[in-house]
Amino acid sequence: MSEPIAFIIGAGKNIGAGTADALRSRSYRIALAARSLKNGDSKDGNLLLSLDLTKPDAVSNAFATVRKEWGEPSVVHYNAAAAHFTSAEDVVATSVPDFAQDLVINTTSVYAAIKESLAGFDALPASTPKAFFYTGNILNEGPRPGLLTLGVGKVASAQIIELADDAYGKKGYRFFYVDERKADGSSKGTTIDGPAHGEFIASLIDGGNDVPWQATFVAGKGYVKFPRAQL
Repeated sequence: MSEPIAFIIGAGKNIGAGTADALRSRSYRIALAARSLKNGDSKDGNLLLSLDLTKPDAVSNAFATVRKEWGEPSVVHYNAAAAHFTSAEDVVATSVPDFAQDLVINTTSVYAAIKESLAGFDALPASTPKAFFYTGNILNEGPRPGLLTLGVGKVASAQIIELADDAYGKKGYRFFYVDERKADGSSKGTTIDGPAHGEFIASLIDGGNDVPWQATFVAGKGYVKFPRAQL
């Protein structure tokens, strides 16, 4: 049996690298996509793809390349995000084109990736674990001034993840909104732990049936259910 494939979209040095390391240690082949990468380059046996997530059609092309080179990915991790920050006093200062571009990266291309993932999941053996992960944060539970474009994307994508998990979970396809928290349930902000994300994601693939779509976790503990945040 060939090694399973994981496709990490938005392959950064923290969470993306943490996921890649955790899954590589579990014998996954790793395909990585990011705007900064070059097609055809290879590093540590990974398949590297250049991907501009402001263009949703490019997501389909990236999946087509992974299929052609290796086959269907059984695990997909969407780890990209975009934001234009504003002051709390002028929350709609972002231009309409910039707002639209952030929404494409944070949500529209996520939707495209989910559609491609589902097509791949359907083509894989029933015995193969299949899961889609989206790097979330606390913003789906309430707004924070100055983070409008990011928050809108997280809210919209959280709805997609929740509905997809409800609809396709019965087929064994899981969809998770992965959100690292502090032990008290508050946001980790910019102190997120890449390796902890990787280990948590790997644990969900191995046995996350009892974890809901909103997969809040604490590093070193795993899944923790928190009351809805009061932001």
